[in-house]
Amino acid sequence: MTDDAPDTPLEMLSSDLLRSRNLTLHKLNVFCTVARYSSVTRAAEHLNIAQPAVTAHLRSLEESLGARLVRKAGRNIELTQAGRRTHLWATEVMQRSSEMFLDLADIKKGVLGKTRIAASMVAGTYKLSEIVIGFQKDHPSSKISVSMSSPYIATEAVLSGDCDFGITLIDPNRDTSRLEMELLWREPLYLVAAIDSTLVGDVAHMHELASLPLVTPPKGQMARELIDEALRAVGVVRTNSVLAFGHPQPILEAIRADIGAGFVFQSALPPEPEKQGIRLVRTPEVDIAMPLFLIYDKNAVFTAPQQQLLDRIRAGFAAPGQPESDESWQE
Repeated sequence: MTDDAPDTPLEMLSSDLLRSRNLTLHKLNVFCTVARYSSVTRAAEHLNIAQPAVTAHLRSLEESLGARLVRKAGRNIELTQAGRRTHLWATEVMQRSSEMFLDLADIKKGVLGKTRIAASMVAGTYKLSEIVIGFQKDHPSSKISVSMSSPYIATEAVLSGDCDFGITLIDPNRDTSRLEMELLWREPLYLVAAIDSTLVGDVAHMHELASLPLVTPPKGQMARELIDEALRAVGVVRTNSVLAFGHPQPILEAIRADIGAGFVFQSALPPEPEKQGIRLVRTPEVDIAMPLFLIYDKNAVFTAPQQQLLDRIRAGFAAPGQPESDESWQE
């Protein structure tokens, strides 16, 4: 290395800052808790320590950084500009520290290749579960856990470091600027009816969709919003939802019982729908697809087994799926 080579980030830090004993994880945790609750009192209650101790930790942290981090705002506490910048850094430090301690605990237990995955409900229940089970059979020493929840919670789990990566829809109300987001595929939703249903024929046109009784996801779920938006685009002002469930399985059961027709994710459909008492209905004017993403922290560093699992997931979602009848259903 030449003498004029640029300094590394650590070399650029002042020696006084690196030697400081006040920049402890405990103090950073106290600061993050105060920022979370906007209150020294509530932070002390949450941490189960005395209020003066919280104040002392804040003052010590401010002295170490040479900047005021918090100020009074009525009965609450708010972050200064320096405090907001420090909070971003402290949150990152705490997240990375949590990941390291979890990894060290796994090493101590002799567990290698542990991976925590967050998934939205449909992705985790169907296609992802098949991929993970296949990977586990090929790599029996791997330790994988998959948690399934709403897209918001799945994204939050990745952002907080509780999960290594996620397979999920993207909640538009969540800040995802810290995440890498790879589009895995756009999952189609197909209109499905009971095999002998008289509610709808083999083709449903726009004028029929306006009055067709539908079994749908509940209002507020992203799948329901996508269905409503697609119907509005062809002139159906109001979706005729007669029954709502938060998971595709009971939606399919209600469709089999001929309560109504319904738009169902491709991955949730059985391999041979008609043998399961349901049939696909063509919708020439309506084409609905839900974008599904692989998400992970931009600074994430994956182990070799995790990289292999990620590659398996990418390949699995890129491969052709159901239904057996091809995309002519939308023609």
